[in-house]
Amino acid sequence: MQELPYEIEQEKINGTVIVQIKGRMESGPLDKITQTILDEMISPERHFLILDFSELRYISSLGIRMILDVKMSLQKRSKEMALVGVSSSISQVFHLLGLSGSFQFFETRQDATSHFNQNSSK
Repeated sequence: MQELPYEIEQEKINGTVIVQIKGRMESGPLDKITQTILDEMISPERHFLILDFSELRYISSLGIRMILDVKMSLQKRSKEMALVGVSSSISQVFHLLGLSGSFQFFETRQDATSHFNQNSSK
């Protein structure tokens, strides 16, 4: 069996699911990441998704497409998503594709969690 170029770790904190993607999102079954995320987010108690890219070294156009698909799926369910720990090179890919305004970017998980908590209490 082929070794995947990425690893996925996840944790749940109250209504937030945090998924950390490590390595390279370039090949292999990226739909495994999508399915893992959407399976976790289907629960009505889950309102927010944080994708932690702090250990992501590379993302291909297919990886960006996967992230967009997840975002659109969550929007249909009135759920929010944020990206944290995005390196300057990966941030530049989002910018070059004209997608930097389509996502919420935060430095840390705590920053994103605080943002979600403030917005959910309004």
